[in-house]
Amino acid sequence: MKPLWILALALILLYQCFLGCWVWSGSQLPDRVATHFNGGGEPNGWMSRSGHQGSMLVFGLAFPMLFVLLSYATRFLPRGLVNIPYRDYWLAPERRAETSNYLVRQSLWLACLAVCFVIGLQFSIVHANQQHPPHLSVAVLLATVVPFLAGTMIWAFMLMRHFRRVI
Repeated sequence: MKPLWILALALILLYQCFLGCWVWSGSQLPDRVATHFNGGGEPNGWMSRSGHQGSMLVFGLAFPMLFVLLSYATRFLPRGLVNIPYRDYWLAPERRAETSNYLVRQSLWLACLAVCFVIGLQFSIVHANQQHPPHLSVAVLLATVVPFLAGTMIWAFMLMRHFRRVI
């Protein structure tokens, strides 16, 4: 099991990559950015460059951190609000801190995956807006979405497997 500081460092490094991508993409986008696309990849929603950059910054910072904050909150939430197998066992007073630490550690993995997903989304939008007319490539989008969904499913499976074990 990786120490918490290694996972936190990985998340910090990925956040730095996201911020670098975010800064770079600002110069790559037109003044009017296609930000929403229909099933055929045609744009059907637009934003100003500054509006898009502002919303991506907030989303890119908040979305991954949400997982970590929710996991940390399990230290303080009433038992009924924590939905894990064998909840009474895992949230017993003598195991609650250990359970919360495990959840935070695992949420750092998911947060790292989420930052990569947001970077991929930003690159997808930049790529789409560099086409004339703007067009979202299904291949580029799938290269972003499929690894995120697969990673999330593996993460959820591993989490459930851990909590199904009662020692």
